[in-house]
Amino acid sequence: MSHQLVFLQLARRMIFLFQLFSVIPPVAPVGCKNVHYDLVFLLDASSSVGKEDFEKVRQWVSNLVETFEIGQDKTRVGVVRYSDRPTTEFDLGRYQTREEIKAAAKNIKYDGGNTNTGDALRYINTYSFSKEAGGRPSDRAIKKVAILLTDGRSQDYVLHPATAAHKAGIRIFAVGVGEALKEELDEIASEPKSAHVFHVSDYNAIDKIRGKLRRRLCETFSLPLSPRDVFPQGLPDEYAFVTTFKFRKASRREDWYIWQIIDKYGIPQVQDSFQQFAVEYSAIGLTKDAVRVVFRSARVSDLFDRNWHKIAFSIQSKSVSLYIDCKLVQTLPIEDRENIDIQGKTVIGKRLYDSIPIDFDLQRMVIYCDSRHAELETCCDIPSGPVSWVVFFRCCSFNTHAVSLSLSCILSFQ
Repeated sequence: MSHQLVFLQLARRMIFLFQLFSVIPPVAPVGCKNVHYDLVFLLDASSSVGKEDFEKVRQWVSNLVETFEIGQDKTRVGVVRYSDRPTTEFDLGRYQTREEIKAAAKNIKYDGGNTNTGDALRYINTYSFSKEAGGRPSDRAIKKVAILLTDGRSQDYVLHPATAAHKAGIRIFAVGVGEALKEELDEIASEPKSAHVFHVSDYNAIDKIRGKLRRRLCETFSLPLSPRDVFPQGLPDEYAFVTTFKFRKASRREDWYIWQIIDKYGIPQVQDSFQQFAVEYSAIGLTKDAVRVVFRSARVSDLFDRNWHKIAFSIQSKSVSLYIDCKLVQTLPIEDRENIDIQGKTVIGKRLYDSIPIDFDLQRMVIYCDSRHAELETCCDIPSGPVSWVVFFRCCSFNTHAVSLSLSCILSFQ
């Protein structure tokens, strides 16, 4: 296969590039500011759960509700429990505040009985997201999400009702506890499975995945991705930029930026770059053309060893902190920054002085609307070997069939 043909095949797949920039709002109780859902919890209330563990389920639902801004024009939450048959605990939109939903969650009934998960999936698809149930099917900006929690094998078939729900636009997260079957969870969950399937050993552990599930829920995936839609006033004054990547032999010797926003005239607005074994963050200045901070240390030099690393910038109003592999390296002061021009585009992986594409491996890249996320990142997801195309919706691989290509990722903000 020629390099030209491989390039064309990769180019066709660049539709996935909108997934590189998931925007995740703050972790404070105000919740997912930029993401509003019709959200239905689908809870296994069969005999295998037991009354004691179902109390933990109630608390788990209550805790997850903290993630969202609740309201008629924001996120609406409903709960369906199921065993022999599905039953609505409360419909979408019945409760108008987070406090009301948390109170209602504490009183979710426990039935006992069989585990008919397929019937429950069919029920939420035909009723729970309907207008009659308080859903907003005519509002395309409101996404339909179901979170299913089960601890056992379904006693009916799940594949067909799950597929029908997916086709109806319902994004399903499948959370399995204990003896729940991985194969069945995969049949239920949306794609990619790695982002929508969770499994824990017992009900004592379900709260441990709350943070990860919250991050998945708070991410937005939209195409085209325009800063006018995501950040109508530009980037927030404080935010975090996180990426997992590794240098290749050539890129470790180059000066290049891993991420850059430029305006419609090509003038850089903000960028993160690597220069002479240093890491630099720069942005358009309030009183000067650019303001920047440069991080140099032995720890920074380790980034260039051609192994996988995670870097995180915590950009605050008066300072920038750099984290490498989830450890704080340094915090440096920065002068006042100007808001970015939202009429432009984002470019990934180009050489500084001539914009030639750089050859490197990128696993994950995400922007958070809260600078604290840089500190909260964990490093259990740093690869130890090769990474293929899909790594939780934010993978941009530069390898195909052992053919190495320099390929830059470009997102137009037009």
